[in-house]
Amino acid sequence: MGLYEIVWSLNTQYPDVSHDLKIAAACAIVADLLKEGQVALYRTVWASNRYEPVPAKDALGALGAPAAWEDPSDQPYLCYAAA
Repeated sequence: MGLYEIVWSLNTQYPDVSHDLKIAAACAIVADLLKEGQVALYRTVWASNRYEPVPAKDALGALGAPAAWEDPSDQPYLCYAAA
C-alpha cells in the first residue's frame, strides 16, 4: 500500500482536517510501526510489481520527504508492507 493511500483514507474520513496535519499524523504512525519492526518501506513504480526495499537506516528519513506522501506518477513512490 502506498503512503499516499493513507492520506487518501484520511481525506475520506476527515475532510475538514488540513492536509499537513493528516501527513503529520500518518508520518508519526508509520514511523512508530517502522521502529517496532511491524512494517518495512519499499520504493516502487506504478504497476511495475517490483519493490526495492528501503534500508532500515534510511526509512525514517524517507518519511520526512514531502514527495513520500504525494500521489504516484511516473516517478518511484514509497509503499509499506507488514514485516
